[in-house]
Amino acid sequence: MIQVSHLSKKFGTLTAVDDLTFEVQPGRVTGFLGPNGAGKTTTLRIGLDLVRADSGTVTFDGRHYHQLPKPMSHVGAALEATGFHPGRSARDHLLTMAPQAGVPDQRCDEVLELVGLKEAARKRVKGFSMGMRGRLSLAATLLADPQILLLDEPTNGLDPEGIAWMRGLLRHLADEGRTILISSHLLSEVQQTVDDVIIIGHGRLLHASPLADLARLTRQRTWVTPIDPKALLDLARQMNWTLERTPDPSTAQIVGPTPAEIGHACFAAGVELRQLAPQSQGLEDTFLALTHGQEAIR
Repeated sequence: MIQVSHLSKKFGTLTAVDDLTFEVQPGRVTGFLGPNGAGKTTTLRIGLDLVRADSGTVTFDGRHYHQLPKPMSHVGAALEATGFHPGRSARDHLLTMAPQAGVPDQRCDEVLELVGLKEAARKRVKGFSMGMRGRLSLAATLLADPQILLLDEPTNGLDPEGIAWMRGLLRHLADEGRTILISSHLLSEVQQTVDDVIIIGHGRLLHASPLADLARLTRQRTWVTPIDPKALLDLARQMNWTLERTPDPSTAQIVGPTPAEIGHACFAAGVELRQLAPQSQGLEDTFLALTHGQEAIR
């Protein structure tokens, strides 16, 4: 389990993390989401003792990172697919890490095969694509077989086939009981992968729940074009509907009720409509709404 408790960090006058609290459960893939600059990477770096918090804590199964006797076998982290010597092969890169991880050389070959780099094991990293570098970074993360994984933008640079492979691997690792936290600035990139979501903005918690609960926050929107705009406005006030303007002044959006409910109320009130059309709202729309200044949903 990962526990973040009342974590705060400022860089000068910039508040990067602001009293942030959440938990990540084992056996599940959790998406750590927010726009660029939301504080995701700072939070992960604090957890790995790369940045010192002003207040609060990040613990892994109840212990700080520096308290873990064998950190690499407990927490595996891939914050960015960089730090490779361009002249080294993928296998040589892992061999330099094996003593620190406390694993035999054979383990390097095992993780290279696991991440799909077996055929490229002896190729120099300088010729790797971004997706291949991401796979090598993941191989290094898995070297000591950790129970907790912190992955920053793990699908970055992967083609559709690679993304599907990554989803399958993360699902397999979570099913083994591991705790997996993956950060991303786009919900659409991870919504088919994660079980739970933690959404932050400006360093603060906006939402934390299973993905299915986030889906329930989606609100029905319906395009409505009335013959008499004032008559629709009066009815909306009477029904306590939320009416939103659109680029077309003759058309409005009603948020909340279904098209059938709107049509029935308009018919009963004698409000004639030219158009009544549902607009689908997906998870990404809900995510964007949460991260654009709306109040926190706990």
